[in-house]
Amino acid sequence: MELLHPIDLPRDNSEGVSSAGGLAGSGDKPRCEPAAHDLAALLRAALGARWSLLHPHIQARFELLPGEAQAEYVGNMHQVRCTWLGGVFARLIRHARILPHQNADEVPFRFDVRPMTRGLGWVKTRTYHFVDEVFSFRSRMILGDNGELLEHFGGGLGMRVRLEVLPNRLVFVDDGYFLHWRGLRLPLPKPLWPGRFVLVHRDLDAEHFEVSIDVEHPWFGPLFHQDGSFERMRVQEV
Repeated sequence: MELLHPIDLPRDNSEGVSSAGGLAGSGDKPRCEPAAHDLAALLRAALGARWSLLHPHIQARFELLPGEAQAEYVGNMHQVRCTWLGGVFARLIRHARILPHQNADEVPFRFDVRPMTRGLGWVKTRTYHFVDEVFSFRSRMILGDNGELLEHFGGGLGMRVRLEVLPNRLVFVDDGYFLHWRGLRLPLPKPLWPGRFVLVHRDLDAEHFEVSIDVEHPWFGPLFHQDGSFERMRVQEV
């Protein structure tokens, strides 16, 4: 089953908790505290000088307007795919709710990102509205002591994230996995890694963008593929 959509990535270099929700604009969400910092601050810190190379539409997509507490992105996942083995893996880590095991088309999807109230970082919530289930999970993305991006998922799994800036694209690539517990991080041996994670954010215009997500295991090949198109909503004000 061919799932992975190859992309042309530069070589590696040194730079560089679950809830269900309604669709954007529902107006029944609890109000958030005022933003502690702009979302773009995390990307600027992680990218350094490469921030200036990022497409202006993508830069603006992660900037909060005065009064906004979080960014909200909505749209459809055109494809949500996993192989048989990917489905087994997703079910095994279902307690962490990181990856859905479903195969479906045109799934309404919402992605909320808000700044952490302490320190530089994001709290990210993804919600898939499948026909038979609302699948939602949350993670924290922070800047580590050495300037690397770290994403903490539920269940104690974490991922080091490397950013690549390409024309009209921002690419998030895993740079290894770890287990985290009460501030401690234990590197996960490579044979236990779930696979190479690649997320491509491709700008379409000032309001719209596409995202593709692939996970490929070094031994078992492609496990997961998702792609969809989305837009930024401007609804969360304080």
